[in-house]
Amino acid sequence: MSSETVAVITTVLNERDGLEELLESILSQTRKPDEIVIVDGGSTDGTIDVLNKYCEKNPFIKFYIEPGVNIAEGRNIAISRANSSIIAVTDGGCKPVNYWLEALTQPLLDNTAYGAVSGVRLVDSKNNFELFAGQLSTSGNAANEQDRVFHGRNSAFRKSVWEEVGGYPEWLYTAEDTLFAKKAKSLGCRVAVAPNAIISWRPRPNIRKLAKQYYLYGKGTGRIAQTDLKTVLYHLRNHSIWIITLLLGIFFPWIWLLTLAVLVFMYITLVKPVLKKIKSEKTTPSANIYVPLIVMVRSFFNNLGQLYGYWEYKRVPPFKMNLDLYFNGDWKALYKQAK
Repeated sequence: MSSETVAVITTVLNERDGLEELLESILSQTRKPDEIVIVDGGSTDGTIDVLNKYCEKNPFIKFYIEPGVNIAEGRNIAISRANSSIIAVTDGGCKPVNYWLEALTQPLLDNTAYGAVSGVRLVDSKNNFELFAGQLSTSGNAANEQDRVFHGRNSAFRKSVWEEVGGYPEWLYTAEDTLFAKKAKSLGCRVAVAPNAIISWRPRPNIRKLAKQYYLYGKGTGRIAQTDLKTVLYHLRNHSIWIITLLLGIFFPWIWLLTLAVLVFMYITLVKPVLKKIKSEKTTPSANIYVPLIVMVRSFFNNLGQLYGYWEYKRVPPFKMNLDLYFNGDWKALYKQAK
């Protein structure tokens, strides 16, 4: 019998409606967690009442209120206060299947060569817009272990890996899990895939929230120096042309021909390949409306976010210094000093 213990950690903020469902899912797992550690970022919607109710009935659940912390800070606090040797991570709003924890941790129990595991994320959609938004916002697990990473909302790793890495990068609002995984892999951490460790999550419900998500994801990518500047500028140039010519066409209608030409070019090169792939997996007439819209929004806002994040990386000293120190030294000292 393995001596390994498992903690499930999560961060929440105003998650009253989904938190109870998440906790019930974790408590009904075929492999019970040895402890559940939750960090609340300062909820005001009744989330604390839900946490208190579950803690009274389940003494192995611990929660800490840390107003204002971001996800990376919250995860680091939770992991530092967990006593288990294996850490499983999920987020508020996620719905794990009842064998999720068993499947997610099994590769670590079976093979000590693995330091981390990535599970599978499915879309829990309420309508076709959310269905396609989820499909276009979720990446799968790479078949090649060399290219594989483990993402925050459905991953597990040894606490020793977290200690060796130095924790999640707390100066990042997004892309913190990508950088954490990248640092772990640079230290030799091998990543397994658990195809049966399934969680479902609900995508952003409208175009405004989806655009904000893509922008923040892009900004995080830029801040960790993962931006291909040439590609970003190429896409933003195309978007700029059709937007500017569309506005100029109000005064000079013939310019709309140029707008149409650019949009047709972007449809052929950007939208059509995605639409073809989506239709091969699920045929629905609404794909012809939602997929082009979501792809264009993703392209514009993600690239805009990457450009701004890359500018921050180059021009705002703490970002580059923290990134360099994260890989080469004590980033926490500088980060805490800056705060």
